[in-house]
Parts: sequence; C-alpha cells; structure tokens
Amino acid sequence: MGTPTGDYSDHPVINDRKKVDAARLAGLTPEEAHEAIYGEIDTSDVDAKAKFAGTMGRVQDDGGKKAIKIEKDAEFKSLLAKDDELEQQVQQTTPADMGTPIDKQVPNKLQQPDDRVALTQQEETDYNEDVAYLQKYGRA
Repeated sequence: MGTPTGDYSDHPVINDRKKVDAARLAGLTPEEAHEAIYGEIDTSDVDAKAKFAGTMGRVQDDGGKKAIKIEKDAEFKSLLAKDDELEQQVQQTTPADMGTPIDKQVPNKLQQPDDRVALTQQEETDYNEDVAYLQKYGRA
C-alpha cells in the first residue's frame, strides 16, 4: 500500500486555518477571527483550547520568523550584526565584482627577477644524531 499523495488544500482543517488568517488580515483581532470561524472559545473543551492555541501560535510565528532581533544601532555591534552587514554587502555584489583581472593578480613589481629576495638563512637543525640514535636503538 502506498501513502496518499495529492493536494491537501481542500482539507477542512487547512480551510479553517486559511479562513482565520484571512479574517485576521481583514482587520479582526486574532481572538475575534478565531471565534468567527470556530465559534465561542470553550475553555472546558480540550479540542477548542487546542485549536485556539494553534491560532495563537500562528499569530506569534507571524511576528518573528527568525525569533532573533539584530541590534544594528548598538554601540558595540554583536557578531550577528556584523555578519548581517557583511551578508547585505555580499548581496549587492555581482559575479563581475568577485573576479580579479589577470593583470592585477600579481603586481609587475613582484614579477621582476631583480626584486626577489634570496634566502640566506640555512636550516640550523641537524637530524643526523636522531637518525644515528634510531639506527642503533630502533624506534622509541
């Protein structure tokens, strides 16, 4: 047996939620919109309280999807505020901005052989004693 697949937009629970949300958008308070669709809220009925809690939960979720408020005007900006600023800047850049022209990748001054600095310092560590120890006594 397969699971039912299809469009659930005609489900009665989904339709009731859509009606409550439409009434809220029309200007009713969440409580009035809920009562207009489901009837008066009966606090002794568990199902009625569950439906009302669902409505209030959707109202609460509408206000803060991220649930984190970024203080952009704070004296000392948090890492989250700095990251948000960087993200805004990245959204304003184009792929052409990200590419570096080939002639500017390495400055010409660095490409000249006369300007190279020769390495004069030699390695000061002598590993011959370590090799002799390992040859005589094996691995430690």
